[in-house]
Amino acid sequence: MTSTDTSQSTIAIRLPTTRPPDTEGAPAFTLDAPIAGKVVGLRTDLAWRSWKLIASKWAEKIHAAGATTLEIETGAQVGKEGHDDRVTVNEWSEQVDFGIVGLGTCGSCTSFSVYDAVTLEDHEKPSLVVVCSEFETHARNMARFIGHSNLKVLVLPYPLEALPEDELLQIAEEYYPQALDLLGVQA
Repeated sequence: MTSTDTSQSTIAIRLPTTRPPDTEGAPAFTLDAPIAGKVVGLRTDLAWRSWKLIASKWAEKIHAAGATTLEIETGAQVGKEGHDDRVTVNEWSEQVDFGIVGLGTCGSCTSFSVYDAVTLEDHEKPSLVVVCSEFETHARNMARFIGHSNLKVLVLPYPLEALPEDELLQIAEEYYPQALDLLGVQA
């Protein structure tokens, strides 16, 4: 049997927590102009048919307002495919005037939606991340953790995936004006 004298063992805990995130956050950009003539980035995710349908409806509205869209679809979050998607998002961010990124409706897809929206902000472009209500707190915490506490977040109902197409199109209609308002689009 072995015994250890713990009275002589000490450790020094200097700071058991990480440094608090910057509460001020990086600047968030707004368009502050009409949408006509702009290139609007729409980032969808291979996993979510609901978001693809909503984004396609918003693309129709964007085109009707005299703007063009540059749409990308991501499908991976890790490995070579995830790296390639992040490169695509970075290049896309250089080409658009502002962008809408979705959809955060699970833990990992919310994280990468926030990350991709922040990539737009890092290019000094207005961006909006779209998440479902169940993941709003996660999205805001992640944005704050990576220094973008002012990131614009549009919150859609949860869950979307089980809803029929007509209900998804109603949600697209209802939330499109809010998306433009958050981005600072002027009439």
